[in-house]
Amino acid sequence: ILTLLPALLLSLASMGQIGTPIGNDVGESALTAKALKTIFLGNKSLWNNGKKVTVVLTSSDSQSFESTAQWALGTDSFEYQKHWLSLVFQGRTNAPVFLTDENEVIEYVSRHPGAIGLLYTVSPPSELEIEMK
Repeated sequence: ILTLLPALLLSLASMGQIGTPIGNDVGESALTAKALKTIFLGNKSLWNNGKKVTVVLTSSDSQSFESTAQWALGTDSFEYQKHWLSLVFQGRTNAPVFLTDENEVIEYVSRHPGAIGLLYTVSPPSELEIEMK
């Protein structure tokens, strides 16, 4: 059963399911799905504690990025990437940080206050996990 778990998580993630949010000093211990979607669509620039929101994503060719695109925008990774490029080009937000895989996302978030990411295949460290309301 444990060997099937990663495949099950990937199949759930590919159906537009939300990943597990992780964050560092984001001023909130729990977020609603709606609030989280606002963040991952680039529509929130500051946390309630005044820290800058830094969205951290896996590379655009990863399954996790595809899953985030499906969940946040209801589209594929190409359209999600275009969405972010448009926001950045218009000066409405800063570009997300793109990393190779979810382990790098965990490492980055743990070292950068205000950073937030989504995990689909890796278990979140308890000190970074954000509860869903």
